[in-house]
Amino acid sequence: EIAQLAGCSRRSIYKILTLHQDFGQTRNPFVHRHDKPHTLNQQDLSFITSILNANPFLFLDKIQEQLLEAWNVE
Repeated sequence: EIAQLAGCSRRSIYKILTLHQDFGQTRNPFVHRHDKPHTLNQQDLSFITSILNANPFLFLDKIQEQLLEAWNVE
């Protein structure tokens, strides 16, 4: 039910809950983050468009979670 209300997958919810339980935050502090920004390609933009067509009121953080889950794009 949480995943449906949040507009994301059950996998995302479990991942977030596990990270919060393990680290007290929703990101793993030990994962190296890239300093340069990522550029979205046409496949990413099509994916975002399909997400927004299905749920036009989805917040940016949920779109980012789905991009991360689908293609490891932040």
